[in-house]
Amino acid sequence: MTSPGSARPPVSPAAAQPLASFPARPAPDLAAVAAWNRTHDMAGLRARGGAVVRAIEARRRALVAARVQRARPRVVVDVGCEDGWIAEAYAACAEETVLVDLDPAVLARAERKGLPRVRCVVGDVRGPAPLAAGSADVVVLSAVLEHVDRPGGALAAWAAVVRPGGRLVVYVPADRPILLAKRILARTGLHRLVRGVSLEPAPGHVVTFSRRSLARLLNLFGSVEEIAFDPLVLGYVATVRIPSTPTSAPPSLPRRA
Repeated sequence: MTSPGSARPPVSPAAAQPLASFPARPAPDLAAVAAWNRTHDMAGLRARGGAVVRAIEARRRALVAARVQRARPRVVVDVGCEDGWIAEAYAACAEETVLVDLDPAVLARAERKGLPRVRCVVGDVRGPAPLAAGSADVVVLSAVLEHVDRPGGALAAWAAVVRPGGRLVVYVPADRPILLAKRILARTGLHRLVRGVSLEPAPGHVVTFSRRSLARLLNLFGSVEEIAFDPLVLGYVATVRIPSTPTSAPPSLPRRA
């Protein structure tokens, strides 16, 4: 929601299209969603973790926010936003930010932050997107694609929300080097110095991305402008420009990356 007292800027007719005009989707199982967020609660991880965890998360936010700001967007959609952690770093530069998450409870936490020109929408990263086609300049998918067994389907749903010439900003963890680093920490005993870091595989990660597999997937949806590996967060951040002229046929999507 827009923060109290802030003037709401005009948005495109597509962005203002009522949600009732989109196909209905069964209401999420809120108990299952709440259980998911207890397991995958990044805000909780930041609170429980030590300085290293907080530094890694701050670095991830900076990587994503810098790419959003570089696009100079009017409308940004942040999918799987949780409590608006990443949006805190870029919301002031956009005319409207739409925060999307499956859990109304975390969206309520985002609303309480009072970020400027923000509204919240309940939606599933797997789609269908509860927003109009072509209504956003940038769609952010940060640390969510590794949690869905059909990341191509998720990308197809949300790439459609991006206007022609707009951008997808995507972050995924590089799980292979992360697991290697965890094995090294365990064997050397250094894990005792890194409070809050689990030595187990990340819960809920059902797809493991390499640079090649991520590039192959993203190339289905537009021109990949950048895929950068950041050694400080052990992840890939990518920017994809959506074609100015829509393709005549939808891409053939692989089931797994």
